[in-house]
Amino acid sequence: MRNQIHKVAIVIFSFLAQLLTLNVATAQWTNHYSKLDDFGHHVYLEEHELPVLAHGPTDPAPAPDGIHLAFAARGWIWNLNLETRTAVRLTEGPGIDSRPRWSPNGDKLAFVRDEGSNTAIIVLELASGTETRIDTEAIELDPEFSADGEILYYSSGISGSINLRQNNLATGEDKQLTDLAQVERNPRSLAKGNSMIYLHGRGANRVLRIRDFQSGTDSIALTQTLVYHLTADAHPIQRLIVYSAPIDNAYHLWTMDLDNPRVHHRITEGDPFAISPAFSADGNTVYFTELDENRQYRIMQIPTYGGSPEEVRISNWELGEASGILSIKMSDEVGKPITARVSITREDGYPVAYHEDATYVDPQTGRHYFYLENESQFSLPAGIYTVTAVQGPMTQKVEAKVLVGENKVSEVKLSLKPIWNASAAGYVSADHHVHLNGDGHLPSTHQNALRNLAGEDLDLVAPMSWNRWERRIDAPLIGVETTENGRIVTQSQEVRSHFHGHVSLLGVEQPYAPWFWGPNNPTLGDPDRTNGEVIDYADLTGAFTTYVHPISIDSDPFEQLDQGPIPIELISDAVLADRIGLEMVCAWTSPLGNSQVWYRLLNIGRPVAAMSGTDMWFDFHRTMAVGTGRNYVRLDGREISSDAVLEAAMAGRGFVTTGPALLFELGEDAKPGDVVSSGQHEWQATLAGTNDIDVVELVVNGIVVETFTGIMAGETRTFKGQVNLPSGGWVAMRAYASKLLKDSWPNMHARPFAHSSPIWIEAVGSTDPDSRKAAAADLIRAIDASERIARKAYGSVEMNRMMTRFEEARKRLREMMK
Repeated sequence: MRNQIHKVAIVIFSFLAQLLTLNVATAQWTNHYSKLDDFGHHVYLEEHELPVLAHGPTDPAPAPDGIHLAFAARGWIWNLNLETRTAVRLTEGPGIDSRPRWSPNGDKLAFVRDEGSNTAIIVLELASGTETRIDTEAIELDPEFSADGEILYYSSGISGSINLRQNNLATGEDKQLTDLAQVERNPRSLAKGNSMIYLHGRGANRVLRIRDFQSGTDSIALTQTLVYHLTADAHPIQRLIVYSAPIDNAYHLWTMDLDNPRVHHRITEGDPFAISPAFSADGNTVYFTELDENRQYRIMQIPTYGGSPEEVRISNWELGEASGILSIKMSDEVGKPITARVSITREDGYPVAYHEDATYVDPQTGRHYFYLENESQFSLPAGIYTVTAVQGPMTQKVEAKVLVGENKVSEVKLSLKPIWNASAAGYVSADHHVHLNGDGHLPSTHQNALRNLAGEDLDLVAPMSWNRWERRIDAPLIGVETTENGRIVTQSQEVRSHFHGHVSLLGVEQPYAPWFWGPNNPTLGDPDRTNGEVIDYADLTGAFTTYVHPISIDSDPFEQLDQGPIPIELISDAVLADRIGLEMVCAWTSPLGNSQVWYRLLNIGRPVAAMSGTDMWFDFHRTMAVGTGRNYVRLDGREISSDAVLEAAMAGRGFVTTGPALLFELGEDAKPGDVVSSGQHEWQATLAGTNDIDVVELVVNGIVVETFTGIMAGETRTFKGQVNLPSGGWVAMRAYASKLLKDSWPNMHARPFAHSSPIWIEAVGSTDPDSRKAAAADLIRAIDASERIARKAYGSVEMNRMMTRFEEARKRLREMMK
């Protein structure tokens, strides 16, 4: 039976990949770099495979002479003399240079240049400073010289996959070397020069492969699951490699004899984040990168056969041009120091990395940013710089241009004032779906998250611990809560049953197991699982379940059900569950598509809570800001706590948004979550936003009954009118930008959108008979489509639990149609 299940999973893998690609192709986030043909969610490619911008030194590359060490820092390549501890800058300009590798005789360096939407390989002749560019319109990565220095191996996406290529440096002849799917990179020449080791990542596996040029064979040397920092280097003399691989959250260095691959020797101890290993010229030392307490990179060294790691200290940095100091101070409108999201760029486009905390990249705009607490000073090359600052979605961008002069201190003071004050209006803000860690480059803690919350004026965030197959990312933190200055970080869990639909557990104290299942996941036991079991666990433990990032398409998903736009178990679970949430706004999905599902569930009387989550990662380098998707809820006089915020969100006392504020009232003082009588009512809505919002709509039982002209960026406007409510159902307001935006800063969602939770008519869960019947019919069609897709995916594998829930939900819906 187990072998049969395994075969079924293999057969359906491509089918599921097509479903994933369908959803992603129409998602709100789009690829910033050239798209690959065989890679589904491009954000993972851009985050994990592309280089990072960091202030501290990364990517150590020991020179053949044993005296020098090349590395990347602040966007440039440097050459460190290990004896004098002086680092000399070798490159300049706006591009982000990284991942250097030496030629065998030490006269050249090859490296990656990231220009924001394209990467290229640069070969630098050290004596002359001449640069040779190897580039296509696709992604290029990870150069490596052949043993004789005549060939440069590198990765390129020009074929539609990231494959290895080789370039004859003398003739310019360039040809493809490998043709595996998805990602092949990090080639390293093995001793004697007749073979190489390289990384191949596809689907659920990442492996190190050996390509033998003499025999023409290509075989797997090491297999891991989803290990995104699995990079290796080859010993210069022996058939020995060093690689970085994890134990849960930590990344250790391991060595392996290629002729006896059954033995792996771990050379690091404790709880390190050791990545990017590289052997010294004599092979006796391994250099690698790790982070300090401020999430700043530093280069370490450790003996090849184990020992105590030591930092490679840099005493002197020779920039090679005049420099000065830029001093920045941030405050609110009354002069009180604040934490803000800040971006600094030179007039040629060069982005400045932060030296006190992590530097991020907005994956939609390519803008680098970080969180500056009150004030900081930056040592920069002389020139003109633009400083941009915001604090969450309710402050418009404030910019200042400043000349940084040679050996001078230039000051910039920026003051931020929100166009709408949530606290003064009686609201608190929450992002119910983020991740603390996910194999990014910037391992994070609750304290790191609190800094970002302050910079986004966000009150609460619920990071979700999650799985990397056998790894349980942040599992020990589940149920842990950290508070500071009234802001809260409360750890939750995401159960990633992929094909069935991802669900969150908010307010959970102990993790639900299993953490994953489904036909496109490894089968480790009985495959007959259902998300309904997660909902039962939530009810038993007092936790709350939400279907996260549900609908990617802007159009009505009920018009294309057989293409699988709705998570397989979402509809049946929402019909059967006593309490459940739907993530209406998320960085990756469409609030318009999500609305279509939500409306139908409300119309059958299910008070499904409108939830929000950015689904960002604090440890990702390329990630949108926390709070890009957020709830604003009223606590009605209660002190802020995670329980109070969750209870208010479940009760629908507020609105969800990707930026704008939308306050809705009906009658004398009824607000979202309240109940009003049927009949004629006065209503009013207040809309404020930092982007243009051209559509404002009054919605009754899922039907737009009145439409209004919206607001310009920075404007606040109150809308008023009358509505005649039917005998049952609900009423709400929504507002959004009809066109996707390329740059919505201070927000980072392509579609600014806000939706109030419903005000119920006569009673919570009341319905209008006609609306209920139409919705029930649509929901039955959705369950039927889910069953067809599930049966095709699982084949002969019996899924009795899920099929039983499908039928139970259909039975309830049929009763509603009578």
